[in-house]
Amino acid sequence: MYLSQITLQNFRSFKQKTVEFKSGVNLILGGNGSGKSNLLESIYFLSSGKSFRAPSLGQLILWEENFLSVRGKVENGGEKELEAQLILDNGFSGRKYYIDKVVKPKSKYLGSLRCVLFEPEDIRLITGSPNRRRDFLDTIFATSEWSYAQALSQYNRALKNRNELLDLIAAGRAKEAELFYWNQSLVKNAEIIHRFRLIFVKSVNQFWSDHENAEVAKLGIRYHPSVIDLKRLEAEVKEEIALGYTKRGPHRDDFSIESQMFESDDKNLAFWGSRGQQRLAVLALRLAQINYLLETYREEPVLLLDDIFSELDPEHRQLVADICHKFQTIFTSAEERVTEILLGSRVVRL
Repeated sequence: MYLSQITLQNFRSFKQKTVEFKSGVNLILGGNGSGKSNLLESIYFLSSGKSFRAPSLGQLILWEENFLSVRGKVENGGEKELEAQLILDNGFSGRKYYIDKVVKPKSKYLGSLRCVLFEPEDIRLITGSPNRRRDFLDTIFATSEWSYAQALSQYNRALKNRNELLDLIAAGRAKEAELFYWNQSLVKNAEIIHRFRLIFVKSVNQFWSDHENAEVAKLGIRYHPSVIDLKRLEAEVKEEIALGYTKRGPHRDDFSIESQMFESDDKNLAFWGSRGQQRLAVLALRLAQINYLLETYREEPVLLLDDIFSELDPEHRQLVADICHKFQTIFTSAEERVTEILLGSRVVRL
């Protein structure tokens, strides 16, 4: 699978822009503010209907416009045209998805183009907050698996409503019995979310243990699920009414990356790893994500790398370059000398 062409209308800084890509390595070169990351973000939006940068999708639309479109031609044993649209109407945004100019529900659209994103902020998957690591897990599935995306959406809705209801109960304006519906929804959807996350963690650990790089082979990912069931929710309801929020569930999950290279009992890279070890672990995590998609869907994802060479030493740069020649890869960089590392790449200058 590879993306041969993308056409943008009213996306970020682009009024109208068409870019051609080849099936191998592609390099988008330009200075700061030239729109390199915007172009990469448009591919991510075409793939998922989401942004990896904007907290609000409305920010993706060109100033003073109320509509954007991203169209792409995907080659996968034949050409297929995808289109993702975003429409603003009275402050509300809505998305539409098309395959070969036919409107499709998101459940049928997801998976038409799978991408794996590398960005400089990835280092915070090791050292950052649990919320960032949960977002990482959600992104893997929510952009490829409708059942996960639906379960996550329903879980978040149930969580919001349950927390609001806890406050009403504390204020004497509702009864505990009203929690029953939201408890059922939380537990049902939490089981789906946890199942997907656990499958991915097992896949990562197997991939790392078999890896030819000795340092990667010593890595392990430890999943810390926050499990809920109806009995636990009922047992802790008094405490949660006092707190005003739901204590347990996938929204409290976390994971850590550990290395057997450390002799101490605590092997968490977030606390004991050097900057170089943490960078390698992040690269290894993205490689494991690629491997998971390959094993699960039997299709090669498109790799999106947003100016990551500036964060890597020469050894890790070469590791990334070697990997990327196996897939369609779209890099962004402000450094002209990157062309010397990515020999044979198609260069797009902005």
